[in-house]
Formats: sequence, structure tokens, C-alpha cells
Amino acid sequence: MTRTVITDTVFPPEKVIGSPRSLGGVDLVRCTLTGGSLVQYEDAEFGLSVHDLSLRDCRADGVLHGVRFSDVSVHDVASGGRITPAACVFRHVTLSGRIPRLMTLPAHHSLPPEVREAFQKGAERFYDEVDWALDITAATFSEAELSGIPGHLVRRDPETQFLLHRDRAEAADPEGFSRGARSYLTSARRSPYPTMVIVAPRRSRYFTSMLEDLESLRTAGIAA
Repeated sequence: MTRTVITDTVFPPEKVIGSPRSLGGVDLVRCTLTGGSLVQYEDAEFGLSVHDLSLRDCRADGVLHGVRFSDVSVHDVASGGRITPAACVFRHVTLSGRIPRLMTLPAHHSLPPEVREAFQKGAERFYDEVDWALDITAATFSEAELSGIPGHLVRRDPETQFLLHRDRAEAADPEGFSRGARSYLTSARRSPYPTMVIVAPRRSRYFTSMLEDLESLRTAGIAA
């Protein structure tokens, strides 16, 4: 099957709202996709799907909520700000090269509690059937925190990408740790999953101190 390849194209901002809906089957090279929205707020089975998609040397940002990403690869992408996919799930998604500031989030706080809970339960069911969710082994970040993804399903470079255990963080005495390490303990305690990944981002000016903080948690047996 011939794939669709689109190069050097600026896409106008577009709002894609609602589920079920499926997008993908295309390679985007040196394209710009900014200012748009890809969202749904009611389907905890994640019928809004992005699949079989690659982005290379693109510029991208926008609002993401309630999306299922499957078989997606992203290499060398720029963004005007932090990318914060909320209530999104991932299966076989690979990030490599330069990746913008990234933080996965739970369902939006303005939604009713029962809807937020439904999204979390739906994500847990989804990940029960996933062998791996995200591969960040070859990604270089300026910032990254992935509390919204089960840590054991993230393929990572253990040199700078740390697996934190929630139960060990909960049992740990924060005294004796640096302020940065204590903040990571708090993140792990709040994680919806037993494990989460926190990255010491190589492209951050705070890389050395962040790496030291995370290494201290590894030494204490809280991180791997």
C-alpha cells in the first residue's frame, strides 16, 4: 500500500472534536501544525484515534484530550510551548531526536468527577492490553514528566530516564533528600499508576542537578 507523504506544508489551525473518529495513515515531513485542537471529553474508550502516523522535522502544538495514539513516530519536533496531552493513551508511540517540553496529564479538572474517573478506568483497561506504550530511548527533552503512563510500559534509557515506584516513594522519609528529589517523590506518590517515568532532560540548563536528584532516589532504591 502506498503511503501518503506530505512535505513542507503549513496546515491552518483546525478543531477536531468528538468521538468516534480516526486520523492517520500519513507521513508529515517539515510541516507546521499549530494552534489546533484534537479533543473529546465523553468517551472513556478513546474512540478518537490517531494511528499509523509519522512526524519528522515538524513544528506542532495544540490541545490534546482523550485521544488514543497508536503506531505513531515523532522525530525532531519543535513547539512554541509545553505539549500536555490530557487523558490520552499510547500504544507503540516512539519519540526520538529533539522533543519539546512534554507532560502527560489526567482528564481536565473542569470535567465532573465521575467523568474524570471514567477516563482513568478506561486508560487502565487500555493499558492492560498493551505490551509497550511509549519509547523515549532516543529522545532528548528540555522537560518531560510522564505520570499519565504506566512506567513499566515506557521504553527508556536508564542513564537519564528514571522509573519511580509509587509505593517506595510513599514509604520514603523525605528528610535528607534535596528539594528537587522531594518534588519527584511527591510526583511519584500522586501517580495514578504504581510506576512512572521522570526524565533528566539533556537539553535543560538544570540537567546536571536534576540528574543528581534522580540518582539520589536510585541510590535509595526508590527509582530504577
